[in-house]
Amino acid sequence: MRMIFYEIKKIWSLKILGIIALVCALFYVMFMSYYIEYYRGNHPATENIYYAEELVRLYGTTITPDEFSEYVTREYGRIKTEAENYFRTIPIFAQAGIYTLEDFNAMRENRHSPESETAQMESDAFWTLYGEECDYLGFNLETLEFMADEFERKSSYIDNPDSFWVDLNERERERYRELIQNGEHYSILSYWTYENTNNYAVAFSILAILAALILVSPLLVSDRHVNLHHLQYSSRLGRKIINRQLAAILLSSFLLTTLLILVFGGIYSTNGTYLFWGSNINSEFNLGSYFVFSMTYGQWVTAMIILMYALVFGVSTLAFILSRFSRNLIVLVMKLIPLFAAVAFLCAGLFNYSFSMLYAPLYQISRVFGIEIYVCGVIVISCLVASLFVTRREKRVDVV
Repeated sequence: MRMIFYEIKKIWSLKILGIIALVCALFYVMFMSYYIEYYRGNHPATENIYYAEELVRLYGTTITPDEFSEYVTREYGRIKTEAENYFRTIPIFAQAGIYTLEDFNAMRENRHSPESETAQMESDAFWTLYGEECDYLGFNLETLEFMADEFERKSSYIDNPDSFWVDLNERERERYRELIQNGEHYSILSYWTYENTNNYAVAFSILAILAALILVSPLLVSDRHVNLHHLQYSSRLGRKIINRQLAAILLSSFLLTTLLILVFGGIYSTNGTYLFWGSNINSEFNLGSYFVFSMTYGQWVTAMIILMYALVFGVSTLAFILSRFSRNLIVLVMKLIPLFAAVAFLCAGLFNYSFSMLYAPLYQISRVFGIEIYVCGVIVISCLVASLFVTRREKRVDVV
């Protein structure tokens, strides 16, 4: 065990950790910070998240049609009162002939290109209600109407799964009927929250793979570049040291992934998405992204984390194998570049809408429930078997 910790100490060198920290910082700024800064920073995402969070606070993680209808009626009344107050106090609305919310809705449905003075005033009035002067009330109105229409549209599928817009096979129909019978579709989950988390997870999975490759790859090739392995093999432990090095690589990749999850998961938690932790992801409000399994938002996040661990383990063992058969660091880097490109492409398939019947890339190709689990399982097992084969082979090959 002491030898494993010694190898881990070699892996976690200050120089490598500095490189990883720099890469993580640059990667976060370029590809991940957007999902933190603009989670609530654009419209209508802000309104969609607001309504979903308010529904959870009022009704819990699920809502009945009657409760939602009551809420929409009450909220629409509030919007109407505020809008008509703006119509009375801001001149542009009177100039466009808008005095009530009904006038505004009629104008909104019949808007034309602002080729005339009247059309221009209507356009100015329209964007005024959607602007800061009216506290973006137009987006509140539009989002509320969208959520109500979406809820009503999906409710029409309950008694007639055959009307669903996707061509479902028999197993998918059975799953669809199951989630309807269980009431999973009455869960409250903001589509923007799901979409934001999904995109952040895809980016994070690529970063985790990149960081793991940087951390564990140099171990064997650095030793062999200076012929240190000759001294290692002549020690009391002998060639069994390669088993300790493999264990050190796997343990290091686990520790690094855990550290990255704590850091970047902690950053993401500032979005406040934990409010939906107990909400089922098969939600009426999640734009029809029905999933092959019954799981909450929290369970879905946890499942993706487990898949990330599995993929990092698999890639780390591949890096171990490539390092064993590389003469120097330059040769190893040339091998790792296509490996990283391939795994990054795989991450887009594994973690992009994981387990969704409608949008998951791997599921659309295979139509296999839980295909993401099978793929990660195959990768981990095959890579571990290959690495064990390499360690056994190392005990018999010449070192000169």
